Amino acid sequence: MTRTHALGLVCGATACLPTSLAVRAAVMAAPHGSVQIEDVERQLRCGLQSHESSEHCAFVVELDGADAGAVWTRWTDGTCPSALMVLPDCAATDKASREPCGEFGGHPGGHTYQLVDE
Repeated sequence: MTRTHALGLVCGATACLPTSLAVRAAVMAAPHGSVQIEDVERQLRCGLQSHESSEHCAFVVELDGADAGAVWTRWTDGTCPSALMVLPDCAATDKASREPCGEFGGHPGGHTYQLVDE
């Protein structure tokens, strides 16, 4: 998708969420709704704006409820994710399209609606 006012490219680094963390993510999300292991993202992809850092971040599973946020994970190049964290959703929304940002609150770089994913 080409965006007319793009700030940059999506990083796109990939990793696989270990089974132990997938189970833990489902348990973390269970109090917020009916989350099954199949709802947990296992094939991770960094959606942040392309960056120099070797640290990447990816969405794992949404939490149900207003302002509940989501479960996210981080990893560095050449490693597997080893921890999970609950982070609030980014509150930014594109004024023209009303498309919300799909990242966590306080993320570095542009919002998802400002990036080109090639």
